[in-house]
Parts: sequence; structure tokens; C-alpha cells
Amino acid sequence: MLIKIALFAGVIFLIYIFFFKNSRKDDIQKSASKKVLEGETMVECHACSTFISHKEAIIKDGLFYCSKECARLP
Repeated sequence: MLIKIALFAGVIFLIYIFFFKNSRKDDIQKSASKKVLEGETMVECHACSTFISHKEAIIKDGLFYCSKECARLP
């Protein structure tokens, strides 16, 4: 009797993994790729590690900087 219960639980677990685990992984990957900076999201300056609003940040080569001096812009 205990073996039948264990086999049934194993089958249920495999069905769960097959149908639901893969769809959850896809949802996580989609949400990560859609991550957009909204509102007052704070970002860290690549040079001096100061946190500033992403609206005020200077973006150079895909990195955030707090000022022209840190970004080494003229």
C-alpha cells in the first residue's frame, strides 16, 4: 500500500514538473527581459558608487554615472 502511494506521489510530481515548471521558467525570463526603469529608481554610479535617480544619471557605454566628471566627458 505504501509503495502505491509513493508511486502516485511520484507521478503527480513528474506531471507538475513537466507542465508547470517550464512555464514558470519562461515567465521569469520574460519578466526579466522586460525590466524597465520606472519612477524614482535609484542606480549606482559606476565610478564612485554614489546612488542617484536614473532620470538624472548620465549613461555612457551602457553604464550609469552621476556626473560628467565620473563619466569623463568634456
